[in-house]
Amino acid sequence: MANRMDVLLAALDRQGFESRQSLQGSWFFSRNGTVITIGHEPDGTGEWIDLISALRGAGLVFPDEG
Repeated sequence: MANRMDVLLAALDRQGFESRQSLQGSWFFSRNGTVITIGHEPDGTGEWIDLISALRGAGLVFPDEG
């Protein structure tokens, strides 16, 4: 079974976002000139909610229908 980040990355890819991770573990998500950055993979419920809320603000539909 895929972990949460794998599921999120697949949805981001299907919806035209670019995602990358730095060597230090930071994540960068972008689409249409909007960039969202987090310092590490979320490890608690609150961090996941914050990340998904920010990505929804950038146009992510999640959970998606794909």
